[in-house]
Amino acid sequence: MFADFCCVMHSRDPKTVEYLIDWYFNKEFTMQYNSTVGKWTGLTPAGLITASQFNEDKFDVDQRKAEKQLTCVNNVDAVFNGVQENIAAPSMTLQEGDHTSTHDTILVCSVYDFYPKHILVTWYLNGQEVTEGVTISEVMTNGDWTYQVHSYLEYTPIPKDRVTCTVEHISLKEPKSSYWDSTLRPSERSYLAGGVCALLFGALTLSLGLIYYRRKTSVWFTIN
Repeated sequence: MFADFCCVMHSRDPKTVEYLIDWYFNKEFTMQYNSTVGKWTGLTPAGLITASQFNEDKFDVDQRKAEKQLTCVNNVDAVFNGVQENIAAPSMTLQEGDHTSTHDTILVCSVYDFYPKHILVTWYLNGQEVTEGVTISEVMTNGDWTYQVHSYLEYTPIPKDRVTCTVEHISLKEPKSSYWDSTLRPSERSYLAGGVCALLFGALTLSLGLIYYRRKTSVWFTIN
């Protein structure tokens, strides 16, 4: 039997600090204490029984509250001050990936060069959070002390849709966002670019023809 203790600090605000205890028996994760929930939660038949006993034990309840205060809350400033000495704000890109047979588009939100490792990437469609069709890679090291992560949204575009990828990180005072507009699809951009190129080529050909004609006309009049 062993327990894994963890402090989760979302910000400097003590109210956002979570104290977690993962309880294992015979290498099986049997129950967890979560300070936000305020009690133990059983995850196995044996864990359900033990969690119920702990939750009814006033001494255990008071002990967990004291542990959270001493271990987590009292150290928030020290942890954040230490992190800020080695902190890196993320850069991000939002672009289209390969199309699929079931969805018209895969959008790829790539976040680079951030530290520390914990980061939150969220998708929004016309201002509403999207969870369906979203996958995310593991947070990967860049080979130095910074990290990168990639989030994917499988999505069927509708005209005038606005898709937003938002990143939250300890280095940012407010969330950072990139936007994608479905008004012009890649094929439409290609057709538009092709049309512009054709138009420019036609205009250039016409201009060269006029110049040649004028030169030829001028020479003809000079000879006569």
